[in-house]
Amino acid sequence: MKRMKRATFTAAALLSCTLAFSGCSLISQAVQPEQGQSGEQSNADAQDQGDQDQNAQGQGDQNGQESSADQNGQEQAGQDQTGGQDTSSDQSTSGSSSSTSSADGSTGSDSGASSGSQGQVSIGESFEDPEMQDKIEVLSAVRNFESSKRASAIELGGEVVLLEVKITPGQKYSGLIQSGAFKISEDGGADYRYDQTDGLEAEMRAAGYEPFEDVRRRDGGTHQGWLAYVPNEKQDAYTIRYERGPGKVLGTDEKVPEFTTTFDIPSV
Repeated sequence: MKRMKRATFTAAALLSCTLAFSGCSLISQAVQPEQGQSGEQSNADAQDQGDQDQNAQGQGDQNGQESSADQNGQEQAGQDQTGGQDTSSDQSTSGSSSSTSSADGSTGSDSGASSGSQGQVSIGESFEDPEMQDKIEVLSAVRNFESSKRASAIELGGEVVLLEVKITPGQKYSGLIQSGAFKISEDGGADYRYDQTDGLEAEMRAAGYEPFEDVRRRDGGTHQGWLAYVPNEKQDAYTIRYERGPGKVLGTDEKVPEFTTTFDIPSV
């Protein structure tokens, strides 16, 4: 009987321990934090840390502003003591500038500058692009155009030149006839430069010279306008080169050769 009781007690004890260990394992799995909750907590911690950093920065900025205010107050006091001397110095400088301006004869006004007497000269050149069938007339030019926009270039020995052209585009092909096709040379044709019409449009219109605009061949008709050039060195005559580069007809193997011609802008 005693042996049976001992065996029963031992079996009960073993069953209790097994359940206990099994229960611990189940509880451990149940309370494991979810990944989403862990991420939210990390974000909250980061937000709190950011708020603390911002508060610390705000406190530092406030202290810096107070320090700057104290320093500005000291500097203002020093300026107040020397204010009378500064005012006298400014008046003296102003008087000196006025006398210098009068001596130089320069008033700094916005009136146009010119490298000589502005004048218009007739050119009367005309030509036709044989491939594109564009007809181009070069009517006249203005030498020594008065310009405040290019005053510095004029003072350094340059000149503003305007060129009047009239274009009747051909209808064989489409495309543009652009201002960049007309280039100027101030060294007899060794080097050519583009026009600078864009920077002078307002002054040109104010003086009655309507700027040239790119022509679309599809529009047909006749188009007339002025181009502006700013050579670095004023010359008695300039060479203008009209150049239409080579091309290819879309959808075919047909090639269109380039077309180039030159003419001169004489002196007034």
